[in-house]
Amino acid sequence: MRVSVSGGVAVRPDQRISSAGPEPETASPAPGTPVVVGPADAPESDRVRAVALLAALVEAGGAVAADAGADLGGGFCSARVDGGTGDRRDAVLAALAVPRFADRLGPPAAVLTALFGPTATKPLGAATLDAIRAGRTPVLRYAVAASDLLGPEQLVRLLALRAPDGVDPFPEGLPSVVGRHLDRVLRPLPGPRRLALLTDLWEQACAAAAKRQRTERIVRSQRGPELVDALRERLEHYEEQQVVGALGRRPTLARAALWYPPRTFWTARFRGVLHDALAATVLARVAAAAFEDGTEEALRGHRSAIEAAAAMLTKREAASAAQRVKGLTGHPARPGSYLRELARLAPGVELTAKQVAGARERLATARAYGELALERATEFVQDAPYLEAPSAQEALADWRCAGLADWRSKAGYFSPGRLADWEQPRPDALAPLAQRLRAETDREPAEVETVGDLLWIAELADAVARLYGHPAAEIMHETVGVEAVTRPVSDDTFLPLAGSVALTAARTAQLAELGGSVPAKPRSWADLVAGLAAGAEAAEALVGRFPVPAAVEVFDGGLLPGTETRIEVARTGSTLTAWAAYMGNCIAGPYYSDEAAKGRSVLIALRDPDGRILANAELRPPGKGWRVAEVKARFNEEPEPALLEAVREWVRSLPVPRESPAEPDPAPPPAPRRGRRPSPADRLTAEIGEQLGALAAVAVRPDSTLTGLIGAPASAEGLVALRRLAPATLERAVRSALAAPAAAGRLWEATATRPLAAAVSAMPPEVHHRLEPLLRDEPLPGALRKLARLEGIADARAADLIALRVRAAVGGLLRADAAELAAAVRMRPHAGLLRAATLAVTSWGGLPAAPVTAVAARRRVRLPGFPESSLRDERWQGSWPDAVELGGVPGAFWNAIAAHGLLVPSSWLPPGGWPVLWARAWPPPARNPIQIR
Repeated sequence: MRVSVSGGVAVRPDQRISSAGPEPETASPAPGTPVVVGPADAPESDRVRAVALLAALVEAGGAVAADAGADLGGGFCSARVDGGTGDRRDAVLAALAVPRFADRLGPPAAVLTALFGPTATKPLGAATLDAIRAGRTPVLRYAVAASDLLGPEQLVRLLALRAPDGVDPFPEGLPSVVGRHLDRVLRPLPGPRRLALLTDLWEQACAAAAKRQRTERIVRSQRGPELVDALRERLEHYEEQQVVGALGRRPTLARAALWYPPRTFWTARFRGVLHDALAATVLARVAAAAFEDGTEEALRGHRSAIEAAAAMLTKREAASAAQRVKGLTGHPARPGSYLRELARLAPGVELTAKQVAGARERLATARAYGELALERATEFVQDAPYLEAPSAQEALADWRCAGLADWRSKAGYFSPGRLADWEQPRPDALAPLAQRLRAETDREPAEVETVGDLLWIAELADAVARLYGHPAAEIMHETVGVEAVTRPVSDDTFLPLAGSVALTAARTAQLAELGGSVPAKPRSWADLVAGLAAGAEAAEALVGRFPVPAAVEVFDGGLLPGTETRIEVARTGSTLTAWAAYMGNCIAGPYYSDEAAKGRSVLIALRDPDGRILANAELRPPGKGWRVAEVKARFNEEPEPALLEAVREWVRSLPVPRESPAEPDPAPPPAPRRGRRPSPADRLTAEIGEQLGALAAVAVRPDSTLTGLIGAPASAEGLVALRRLAPATLERAVRSALAAPAAAGRLWEATATRPLAAAVSAMPPEVHHRLEPLLRDEPLPGALRKLARLEGIADARAADLIALRVRAAVGGLLRADAAELAAAVRMRPHAGLLRAATLAVTSWGGLPAAPVTAVAARRRVRLPGFPESSLRDERWQGSWPDAVELGGVPGAFWNAIAAHGLLVPSSWLPPGGWPVLWARAWPPPARNPIQIR
């Protein structure tokens, strides 16, 4: 059997090929298989030695390195069976990275020609050798990728670029693939501007990669999220002991029920919240400084703040907080205990190695203490229904008015830049702090600030954000308190720089494929991206749904047979864009989009159990049977052989539809006549398009709660970016967003706003049934597609679809019993979400792999807790549309009630069970005029 190797070169009759696999003499090796090519009559020992060297080359440099034609001795050389990913320049670069094979690739002139083509010059050769000797492989790969766009002199200047120590801005991706992406966006520009943009891209990618590495290091320097849960249990036990102690020597249930906390109890409780927040702020600031400057320097620089925070905790309180409790974490309940230990380290004296190690262990808990203190402080000032007692209100009013001058004189301001703009509303008669500072310029800020200004919460949030690699937290002023976002926001979109040359080039090329135009004179890569994005938005709005045959559709979201890999089927061009943004391939290009839109191919992603895309595949619908047209891993590399074989086996098993009997050729259509009746789409657009568009435009109000899931602005552009997200990506964004206080309620209320639904309801009733498909997340009939693209209607429909998809993502988290959703509901339950989720879980008969709790007996419709409610009342029955959006099944609900009662995830229930959760889901009575909300 004749076999050709890379480049279409046929193996001569007097030669033989052998692979390094388990079957070296296979008659038909797969495309891209590494092989050795040599004399057919060579001694067997020479062939075995060559195969062993090939295996070593492939192990160190990857399969693509075999295509470099390395001399393996005995007349044998390395090669690959034709059809593999990558070209010769990729292979030579991969082989050069393996030192023992660098001198087996031929003379330097041949290597230089393989990398840069026949126009390579001696200065370019010298610069290449310098890069190889210095180990600057990333910049060499970058220059090779850009070799078709730049001349030899420009390539020499490109090779002179440097990356910071330990930073690799080109860690993945084949130069040939990256070169095609660069060519797609830089070809229309003149040579000098190409060099300037490529230089800027390199510098920006280096900076982004360095920032990402720094963020990863500082995140790793702190203990994980499991410590927050452990500390929360520890603090709850500590506070229970404080209450038990306040009840006297013989606490009983009756005494606890009749106990009326005195004002002194509430004063101590408020003071404890503040002191823990200040102590956690200092601990986090010291931890961040230790990461930057070293432990000893951080302790010296923050000595005054450490001592001031440590002094807030008495010796007795510290001993009580640090007392060991069986079954709970050994860390103290309050962060001040650790600050007291750090304060005992002698100032000005060099620390021993043991003392430094102990200090580092304590500082590694700073972020966990900070998150818990922030959670407790924001919840305390926003949602404290137990503060209605007069004694609590009196203590609360005094606490809000208390000054912080003594604390500021010792610790200072950690976030002084916030003072001038701190417009946090107050529940009392005082104006916001920023306004008071502008009115009292003769006084120091510490003399004006009080506890009720809540600036200390922002400082705590900033300190926690620094331990996540951010310079500051995002603070939102609300009438009910302060909301803080400290965790990084997902940037899973193709717009921003990704810290990788290959991925950034791929994402930028996707903008061009979506219809973006290269600007005439971009000064930087960011300008280039902005110019391309301006044209891509309109093109994105035109992408319709892809037809998917039933044979493949049934596998969407299911497992690839015989593996733990999940199948995801593309249904829109936005899905392809999201895939391509991560994969660095051209699957969002016009060829694949057009083929999928016409039903000539089906595009899928294969995801591992963690949701990471392993490969994309193009399937061709059957003629005589289904076939795999293409399967590629990230950056168009070859997927794992086992995965490739599993895909092929699955595709071969797909059913082939029966052929319908041939129909006679239709008669030719009659010649068009003048005055032809408009199409249904044109008629509908003409009849109601203007009216519906005007109503929809008025109703659209992009919500920052939704667009903030991906860090996008609250604008039409932000809606488009959010709508592009794949379901798994959106679910990850929702999961991340739920970490913020009150996020579950805000997200639920934001998704209840449906601008297009509001506009449709305002239209005449006789057209409602014709417009209903616009309100569903499904392919539109032809008569509505033109209407859906009108200005105003397109944005309103995007907002409606985003709301539906976010709720579907919440439903997925509910079904998986996600810890983030459970924690958000326990912290700040929302009545609407609670009702809808409970209906859905009950209709499912429980959760697949998590415990549930029956909160009412079987066949009972009245529910325990206050306010009183019944499953048949208007509020519960009116929640069914919301429950259906989470995945609820109304037809199965009453049978489930008869079988086991109303079910709720056990992870959602706080101490006290359903009555406590249900009561907390309702706002406190309005008769409390001075309560902090």
